[in-house]
Amino acid sequence: MNVVTAAEMRAIDARAINEFKIPGMVLMENAGIRLAERIRKMTPGKRIVIVAGGGNNGGDGFVAARHLYREKEVTVWTALPDDKYGGDALANLKIIRKLDIPVSCLREDGAFAAFKSALGEADLIVDAVFGTGLSRELDSFYRKIIESVNESPADVIAVDIPSGIAADSGRVMGAAVRAQWTITFALPKAGHFLYPGAGYRGRLEVAEIGIPQVLLESYPLSLMTAAGAAELLPPRPDDSHKGTFGSVLLVNGSRSMPGAAALSALAALRGGCGLLYAAVPQSIATVLGSRVPEAIPVLLPETAAGAFGSEAPAVLRDLWGRCRALGVGCGLSTEKTLLPLLEAIFQECPLPVVADADALNLLAAHPDIINGRKAPTVLTPHPGEAARLLGITAKQVQQDRLGSAKNIAARFNAVAVLKGAHTIIATPDGRAAFNTTGNSGMATAGSGDVLTGLLTSLLAQGMADFAAARLAVYLHGLAADLAVEKSGRRALMAGDIADYIPQAYLRCEKINIERELNLPTVII
Repeated sequence: MNVVTAAEMRAIDARAINEFKIPGMVLMENAGIRLAERIRKMTPGKRIVIVAGGGNNGGDGFVAARHLYREKEVTVWTALPDDKYGGDALANLKIIRKLDIPVSCLREDGAFAAFKSALGEADLIVDAVFGTGLSRELDSFYRKIIESVNESPADVIAVDIPSGIAADSGRVMGAAVRAQWTITFALPKAGHFLYPGAGYRGRLEVAEIGIPQVLLESYPLSLMTAAGAAELLPPRPDDSHKGTFGSVLLVNGSRSMPGAAALSALAALRGGCGLLYAAVPQSIATVLGSRVPEAIPVLLPETAAGAFGSEAPAVLRDLWGRCRALGVGCGLSTEKTLLPLLEAIFQECPLPVVADADALNLLAAHPDIINGRKAPTVLTPHPGEAARLLGITAKQVQQDRLGSAKNIAARFNAVAVLKGAHTIIATPDGRAAFNTTGNSGMATAGSGDVLTGLLTSLLAQGMADFAAARLAVYLHGLAADLAVEKSGRRALMAGDIADYIPQAYLRCEKINIERELNLPTVII
């Protein structure tokens, strides 16, 4: 599924109206009907308060009021007087006034006291104040509306995006509605998945309103859904053997961090590769063997500090000729003696390479070592590592996660996986995808090591870099979601995520893709 900006959505609407001759009134009617349907599914009580702004977002609210007023106690509060409305929104406002649906304007004297009273008694509030076009800081009048909505004990459903959230960046424009549900139309918007805005939307429903499918395709931003993950699963032919699914070479671990090598190795095997070579310093062989006996250990001489010694590049050059993908960095340490190893991998290894953790820290300090690399590369930084790669602060990364992921991808000519809530996967040519799985329990040591092993395994099975990164991130998050159903978020460990990779695969394999793609809505 594609994700769009506010400008792209406006262009889609305009083309639907001008090229396909679908009246804007029809699109608004369909949006209002979808909104009314969602309200029917979620509202246990009768009293519904609809707060409508001056644009098409408010018009959607007027349509929903018309479809609900016979079965619910609907009251409508407008942010503008009637003479400030226009177009399709005005037409629908006139209709609900003709139907004697109670409509009050918040600009009138004493309106706010009555408004607050209505909010206090409401069973559901419909936020139809601003849509995706908000681009300015809110003034005191609109802040007062939003603060009043947030003070109410009633649940809130937002139309398109919670009012006060910038649709492209997820930025809070002074104040924002906190919704339990958001219903958006045709395609999700970038601000639905970028924090802080993503934390205001609650459950997200993407509803179809009759826009031709051809207008909803081929955008640079996309969303990883269950159907998308199922479509990406690499095949498992019945006449397969170990060689069919490729050999992985992992170069991870040090004496002080043996668990990182074990976790990445376990995840690679759970990911479905045929064979795994785990190159580790000699001193952690016992840990690797006890945790992952299925791995083929490649024990290398080490330094006094327990990191890979100077002989490592020569051994690995011989070994990577038997493999299809290489992962490096988990628990590696950042000793200067490791720089020749990393330089050999980036400059000489013809395999797809996944670089994580200490490999990224070394790369940030010595960015030239990746120059000229031709084979596919995937970098998997968390915000702190991303900040070091870009020479900025982690706070700046988090303030522009999408831009940061794209910048890393372009700067290092690699697929960038910026980990965190709604992990972003970006390519050097400007494409990017938001992930929809995962939870806060994943903020634990070793979680990234599991992703590195899983991603390297998918590359070894022949997947392209962007596809493998998207699928790995989705499965990684889904495994964590399945694990927390048993253990809860607070107790989740990285090993639990690796252990639930099989269940994540099973969940994707059981999806009836045709049935899901034909549903009129997608709920995230």
